[in-house]
Amino acid sequence: MEQDFEPAFLLHHRPFRDTSLIIELFTQHQGRLGAVARGARGSSARVRERASVLQPFQLLEVSCNGRGELKTLVSAETRERRQLQGNALYAALYLNELTLKALHRCDPHPELWQHYARSLLLLEQWTAGDKNGLETILRFYELMLLEQLGYGLSFGPELESDSCYQLNPEGGFQRVPASAPHFLGGELRALQPSTFCEVSDLPVWSEEQLRVLKVVCRQALIPLIGSEPLKSRALFKGRSQ
Repeated sequence: MEQDFEPAFLLHHRPFRDTSLIIELFTQHQGRLGAVARGARGSSARVRERASVLQPFQLLEVSCNGRGELKTLVSAETRERRQLQGNALYAALYLNELTLKALHRCDPHPELWQHYARSLLLLEQWTAGDKNGLETILRFYELMLLEQLGYGLSFGPELESDSCYQLNPEGGFQRVPASAPHFLGGELRALQPSTFCEVSDLPVWSEEQLRVLKVVCRQALIPLIGSEPLKSRALFKGRSQ
């Protein structure tokens, strides 16, 4: 059954048979979709034109058909292009890999799709050298992904400032003895996104708060993406060294 055109982003593609690709799309209304893009590999001008559309980080209009989990791409057109360079590009690769691993096919998340689209726009606008700004974009998307998939984190007043906590991804922050690895309740409560930047409408976190939040988010994401290192993290780390 053919689907209407809808906005989508390409998360990943891999070769399939001689001239095709298997692509993973993040669509606004249907969530993550797997599809076969026939005739998307080759040397002819027509094939190169088709392949030029199927690029990551571009806002696409796509139409697919098929009843199974793996659809057939009928048509794809570019609506908007994002120009990403340097660390912003590596950060966007991380968003793609994270989203691909966390989402199941055909599970709609329209609000998360909006956060993803906005994150790409913010990365395009990001100024090189603003490390906190880049980290803020990534951490906020991670929090939104966790929230949308039912693993949202609460940094509310139930956390006592001087008490010690560990994160149980299935049950939230739980109090532990000071002798165990822990976060302090006060530093967790400081992560509550109550203050926002006027321009980007993102929380304002200090460098130290972002460091803590990065550790928290990595722990919280394990049930969704597993504990194996992400390829994009290794690329990002290698570039930063």
